[in-house]
Amino acid sequence: MKTDVVKPKDIFYNPTRLTVPLFQRPYVWSLDEQWAPLWEDIVRLIDVIEDHNPDATHFLGAIVIQQVPTRLGALPTWNVIDGQQRMTTLQLLLDALHAQLERRGMTDLAEQVLPLVENPKSFRKAEEDRFKLWPTNRDRVSFAAVMAATPPISYGSIPESRLRDAHRFFSEAIAEWLGGNDADQRAALLVGAV
Repeated sequence: MKTDVVKPKDIFYNPTRLTVPLFQRPYVWSLDEQWAPLWEDIVRLIDVIEDHNPDATHFLGAIVIQQVPTRLGALPTWNVIDGQQRMTTLQLLLDALHAQLERRGMTDLAEQVLPLVENPKSFRKAEEDRFKLWPTNRDRVSFAAVMAATPPISYGSIPESRLRDAHRFFSEAIAEWLGGNDADQRAALLVGAV
């Protein structure tokens, strides 16, 4: 077994398809146990980076992926064996960040985040190739609905699910953290840290 320490950017930046197999449980993470602590860790990391250690990082835990044979010209595909809850949460956070940046007209920063969530159109052969992560069957409709929503997102029009609720939490937390006066500078810090 080969083990490497990689950053989310290393996993999500290249065109790829990370598929959560059918045997994996659906998305179960929650506000108090995972979403809020993750957000607090990100804010704390930004403070450390900004104050005195530009090389600071945060360990998100391990993931295990297994490459799947694909036909010539298809997106490289990996099954997510372990870590799908974390990877799904990161995708929801990144998409919420992208939506907040778009809503505020911060196009350059939004364009830095989008390739971490979506594959370029030129690499898509099927609708499910749009997103870097494709969840297990029970979560696909909810995941696609919230991830494909156009900013500003009307969460009330998206079917109720933990995926929608996580996206909403991160979107609201990001909006509050960015604030108003120095939002451009704070947005750059957040994109850099994430």
